[in-house]
Amino acid sequence: MSSTIRHNNRQPPWEQGAETDVISFGTWLRRQRELREISLREIADVTKISIRYLEALEQDRFDVLPAPVFAHGFLREYARYVGLDADEVVNSYLTAQKEVEPDEALDAPVVRQRDVKRPTGTLLALAAVGLLVVVAALAYFAESCQSQDRSEPPPMAAPLTQPAPKLSPVVEPEPGPVSPLLVTIDFSEDCWIEATIDGEGQVNELHVPGESLRIGAQKRVSLTIGNPEAVRIEVNGQPFPVSAPAGQVLRGLEIDLDALQAADQTEP
Repeated sequence: MSSTIRHNNRQPPWEQGAETDVISFGTWLRRQRELREISLREIADVTKISIRYLEALEQDRFDVLPAPVFAHGFLREYARYVGLDADEVVNSYLTAQKEVEPDEALDAPVVRQRDVKRPTGTLLALAAVGLLVVVAALAYFAESCQSQDRSEPPPMAAPLTQPAPKLSPVVEPEPGPVSPLLVTIDFSEDCWIEATIDGEGQVNELHVPGESLRIGAQKRVSLTIGNPEAVRIEVNGQPFPVSAPAGQVLRGLEIDLDALQAADQTEP
């Protein structure tokens, strides 16, 4: 089986000027970061991107990454922090994915099965045995029906009257504790979100359109939203405004119970 390798006219940045040492896109990213003496943990702490995704970028394991819109966002944040051109890095990532495209698989050979001829005498014997079995079964069935017709039906017994069972009283479960600060987030597009609850608990999840996330807290919720245009937030049943530049990650969105109560008291 043969395959055809299709090269782009524009040479990727990780291959420019390299005649003998051809490296991959991920290796080029890692070298750019190491030249600036920046660790993956430092990038993860500042950009809030999972270190698992950062390692996948540098190891060319693109199948580990989430939807393309998030992969592009991760690359832009990575490039800005390291000091690279974000648009060039994203275009290079797309080139790396489409650099080698194998041809369609060759048609599989057609395997023809030979017709197996059974002896005619054996088939006739089997057919005769089957016919005898069917005739015997029909005769037995007819004899059983005649016996049932001749026999008198047994008298029907009167149904027994049983007292109705006593139903046990239904015990209502006690309601659980209600959080004074309830944040509800509805998603209209793919979006990853990170939430810090009262400075301790943390949520890091990826949501798809139609899903909702409910977060209960005592005092404060801090949010980092990968796609701010895809979310609608309500706090204690009231809409909470979200504003961020298009295509950028929204960090440090603070929802504070004391601040909300103070704003309610100041309103006329």
